Amino acid sequence: MSTMETQSEPSELELDNVVITNPHIEAILENEDWIEDASGLVSHCIAILKICHTLTEKLVAMTMGSGAQMKLPASLSDIIVVAKRISPRVDDVVRSMYPPLDPKLLDARTTALLLSVSHLVLITRNACHSPSGMDWIDQSLSAAEEHMAVLREAALASEPERVAPGAEGFLQEQSTI
Repeated sequence: MSTMETQSEPSELELDNVVITNPHIEAILENEDWIEDASGLVSHCIAILKICHTLTEKLVAMTMGSGAQMKLPASLSDIIVVAKRISPRVDDVVRSMYPPLDPKLLDARTTALLLSVSHLVLITRNACHSPSGMDWIDQSLSAAEEHMAVLREAALASEPERVAPGAEGFLQEQSTI
């Protein structure tokens, strides 16, 4: 940070650095080898990654384009902090996509990523004065939620049947009758 910058005045260069920084993200998103996934879950993870990648890039670009129109000077700083949390979540999702696949882990990691991106959406909407033309954000989040529903269903299906506490004794009594 230069001597001219303070914590309340982050530079636009710093905002440029909040995009998803995984050096392999483009290759991962374009890789067709994921087709070998027998569970069919990886394709949903990739779709979520693509949606989050596009949303993050567009939101950062929108923020940089409306820097002078921010409601509060601290808003830019908030956006930077929130956006920097996204890249580690992307890395977590990518790591969970490698075998052996754990549907519960995929669900948890993609949920964390989507929550981070949703947080960025909320902060950006609040900071920027452009409420019109934001339908693309809701459409993107809705599309991501459709993919999340598939992952959630798989996570729930992978859980062993649960027996209510205290029911074990009842089930044993029933079997002896």
